[in-house]
Amino acid sequence: MKILCPIIGGSGVEIYYQRLSAGLAGTKIEMEFVRFSPRWEYMPWLLNWPGRWHLPRNSQADVLHTNVEYGNHFRWKPIPWVVTLHHCSIDHESATFLSTFSQIHHQLFLKPSVGRSILSADRAVAVSGYTRKVLNLFFQKELPIRIIYNGIDPEIFAPREFAASRERSRIVLFFSGNPSLRKGVDLLAPIMLRLGGDFELRYTTGLRPITLGKGLSPNMKCLGKLSEPDLVAEINNADIILQPSRREGFGYSILEGMACGKPVVSTQCSSIPELVEHGQGGYLCEVGSVDQFVNAIRTLAQSEDRRRQMGDFNRQRVLERFSLKQMAHQYAGLYRELVGESHANRS
Repeated sequence: MKILCPIIGGSGVEIYYQRLSAGLAGTKIEMEFVRFSPRWEYMPWLLNWPGRWHLPRNSQADVLHTNVEYGNHFRWKPIPWVVTLHHCSIDHESATFLSTFSQIHHQLFLKPSVGRSILSADRAVAVSGYTRKVLNLFFQKELPIRIIYNGIDPEIFAPREFAASRERSRIVLFFSGNPSLRKGVDLLAPIMLRLGGDFELRYTTGLRPITLGKGLSPNMKCLGKLSEPDLVAEINNADIILQPSRREGFGYSILEGMACGKPVVSTQCSSIPELVEHGQGGYLCEVGSVDQFVNAIRTLAQSEDRRRQMGDFNRQRVLERFSLKQMAHQYAGLYRELVGESHANRS
């Protein structure tokens, strides 16, 4: 069985499809990717022009799998069609974190496109209960959306021990994510300034000083762009995962830290409580509350045993609910279900 997956834009979307493809290895289900530049996000209707030279017209795909935002522009042949909702970027609260141009684009073009995709697709999947709930509220109706949580390979993202981490005197925090207000990057500098020299924040490329606010704290270190092995190493080198997001459709960065057996300090909002159990796997703070983030981090810093217990809890939670194997198994069942229905209809 072959699944055709056109992809527009972001690295997060590519990671999702790459991991799903890896999870499906050995199931006799192959994913065929067609990648498009992020600039197509603002003019996807051009993909509807006659000829559609952008897509492999000779593909022998059995199922089309797309993101919900642009899926209707890729339905070029009568095969079963699945759309996935990674986050509800068109709801009112998420729109507040966008530029004026992006808000206009989302309202005039993206909203109708999402509606057409959901109502036309054979199956719609949300990566969290929060994402499904927000979309239902946005369209003021109960939509037939199935929840399949994103998964992670616990063999790759796994606990590793670093001798240097036992000898250092500072508590190391780790943050990864896009440089946006939605991810809460403007809170990182105030948090680290309050924590002081006994703490260090290590963060990945993309976080520009102007984004992080005025006067970066000296206890913040940019790591540059990390390969997956280096990312796993940095997560394991950290004591605490810090993710002050204001909105998450799912939260891959949080799940990666959990799989590596790390406690998480994040926010009590959107899909994050579906991943992190407050008081068991870390602490969830009010959105934007620097005080609560600082207090939660200091509480964890006081007890290595508590950090270990919470990290072990998170690791087990990933194994039980968020493994790549579980995610791939559910999608494989969905694809086979659709192909079976398609064959029955033709008969």
